Amino acid sequence: MAQRRLSRRWTKVAVSAAAALLALTNASAAVAAGNGNGPGGRARSIDVRIGSYNVCGQGCLPTKEECERVIGRDCATKLKPWADGRAAAVAEDIDAAGLGVVATQEIGNNPTPTQTGVDVESFRAPLTAALAEHGYAEAPADYAGARHPWYGYPLKSGAGRFTYYDASRYSHLDERGRELPHDLFWLPDSTEIYGKTMTWNVLRERATGVRFVVVDMHLEYRKNGATDPNGWTKNWDQVRYGDARRTAEELTLHDPRTRDLPIVFAGDMNSGSTADGASAVDAFSDVGFVDAHAVAARRVGDEYASFNGGKIPLPSGEKIDHIFVRKGTPVRDWVLVPQTTETSGAPAELLRSDHNLSYANVRLKGTSR
Repeated sequence: MAQRRLSRRWTKVAVSAAAALLALTNASAAVAAGNGNGPGGRARSIDVRIGSYNVCGQGCLPTKEECERVIGRDCATKLKPWADGRAAAVAEDIDAAGLGVVATQEIGNNPTPTQTGVDVESFRAPLTAALAEHGYAEAPADYAGARHPWYGYPLKSGAGRFTYYDASRYSHLDERGRELPHDLFWLPDSTEIYGKTMTWNVLRERATGVRFVVVDMHLEYRKNGATDPNGWTKNWDQVRYGDARRTAEELTLHDPRTRDLPIVFAGDMNSGSTADGASAVDAFSDVGFVDAHAVAARRVGDEYASFNGGKIPLPSGEKIDHIFVRKGTPVRDWVLVPQTTETSGAPAELLRSDHNLSYANVRLKGTSR
């Protein structure tokens, strides 16, 4: 009897070992076929022209009174009304650059207790409509009803990051018309009194089926030593580092919806610093990503600062708007599109934003399905 039980035990061990070997063989075959990004797929590389554009929707209003009504303080830069032609001009910039995907920032803020009449829709809707005329679609960003994942309070500000894409080439839907994964990612409350988020979307190239992730970011804008609405005075460079690294680690290491896909992080990082532990550049470097500007085979418009500050002529200087790709990703070129080349004139007549549009042509290695 004991010998029979022993025999059955070794039979089970043998069967389990054979099953494990078969599973390992099948997994290896799937990885080989799918380049590690999904079973049974075909390794493909796709070229994507992706841009970042802080359009200053609610931050560059025409009068002091309008600024105070919308954002609770005066605006540093006075430009034309957003819905009265400026949103359309921004859409023309994006179309003229031939962008496949663009991450935009400052498309309004959600209402706050002291600004009950202000809504992100006032700024999102005009740009979405203007871009639709050029064949662009809006990727979903579910700000409405969003609540902090730890404390449960609703998002009150920090909205206004929306990604748009050329609808003839890409989609935020899968082949069966279902929405691909997308979400908000909350950052620590040290940066905004009501919370701050990033948005991310999985997009699909229609021609190949390759999926990739676009993360739309806008990091803390305060300079070191400034006091935020919470009453905290911090080294904001370190805050930017922490927020960038937390975002990158969550999406590249932890979230199963994104970690096995090609990912591009784009947005206004509010710093051109490369300091260790105190810059977005260093944060992304620590998790294996690099600034597309730094590795581009060709750079155009490099003489201009990405933040123009509403100045004419446009200033030269640092780049605070960045596009980060995984190290080793080919970047054919990086381009900054100046708002104007005039050396004098009224900013309200010459500018659409206090930032210049920048973009990169990148080759992403993914898997078709």
